[in-house]
Amino acid sequence: MTREELERRIRTELNLPHFKAQIDENRDYSEDDYQEFKSSLVNYYKAYVQDIDTDFQGGLD
Repeated sequence: MTREELERRIRTELNLPHFKAQIDENRDYSEDDYQEFKSSLVNYYKAYVQDIDTDFQGGLD
């Protein structure tokens, strides 16, 4: 699949309507590449984004 197809699937499957991938636009991505990329995004979210509101509940003081 192309970069555009990969982005479209991520936007749909992960409900990220404005997602833009910083990946090679000239490469042809396999289903395995897609699943690995998607898994990496989900893991990043869980590790760094999901609990951000918990981190800032006390404010930025």
